[in-house]
Amino acid sequence: AVVTLTVARPHAPTAAAPADAQRAIVFLHPYAPLGGRFRNKVIADIDSQLGRRVALTVAFNLRGAGRSEGRTSWTGMPEQEDLRSVLDMLRDRKLPLHAGRHPPAARRSLLLQMQARGFLDADADVGKLDAVPLPPVASTLLCGYSYGAMIAAAVAPTEYPLLAIDYALISYPYGVVWALALHKRSWYLQRVADCVAAAAAAAATAQPAPRTLFVAGTCDSYTSIANYDRWWDQLQARAVQAAADARPEGDALSAAAHAVAVVRVPNADHGWIRREADIVDAIEAWWWSPSLSPP
Repeated sequence: AVVTLTVARPHAPTAAAPADAQRAIVFLHPYAPLGGRFRNKVIADIDSQLGRRVALTVAFNLRGAGRSEGRTSWTGMPEQEDLRSVLDMLRDRKLPLHAGRHPPAARRSLLLQMQARGFLDADADVGKLDAVPLPPVASTLLCGYSYGAMIAAAVAPTEYPLLAIDYALISYPYGVVWALALHKRSWYLQRVADCVAAAAAAAATAQPAPRTLFVAGTCDSYTSIANYDRWWDQLQARAVQAAADARPEGDALSAAAHAVAVVRVPNADHGWIRREADIVDAIEAWWWSPSLSPP
């Protein structure tokens, strides 16, 4: 699939919210056959608020959505490759320009705009460039909403150690993974459990550890809060056990709390209509928390 990508520089930082020079947020949208696109309002609202605090935000259409080629798969496995292609760009610090999408005149115009915004050196010869340089990224938040959360959590942080991935999973479609990924349901849920356990074990031994935040409404249309709670309890228990196994004399509860956090938003449903600010508050309080460092 050809990915339709938008890369944004942050708004001017304020004294209250200084930009983190090497942080990036990558957004993943809901299920394309039900209207999911990278311009989804929930994603756009989060980006407008948190984008000013990081060096780079990336939103893109998975295959079959918007102008992206291909079609939505039955398992979500090809969509993971779409995400990896974006993470490859961040790791390699360049956004390739394709002849089919960017004819010479449009390419030159784009590159001149990037030069004006500070992406390119003032003396760069834009006529010879076939990619837009991206700023260095040392900390990355994969922010997935609904189906996008399922895809985000499927890419392991160990695949991109230099990007130091954390996860903000909004309305993870726990109750309908079977419909979105068919026979891969167990694989997706195991992927989440393994990531949480590995993170707790790393935190227990004072190693860099990815963090995972779940944000969900208590009135979610696809997963009841009771089902969410049972799943989250299982994940937290797995994290505690992994931390205790890694360091029996350590504080397993603190290590588990570092690895996985949960925010339940009262009376919010899967669509988050007029509740987007609650998501922003949850992510901001968590990702910029001093407790980001392992215990």
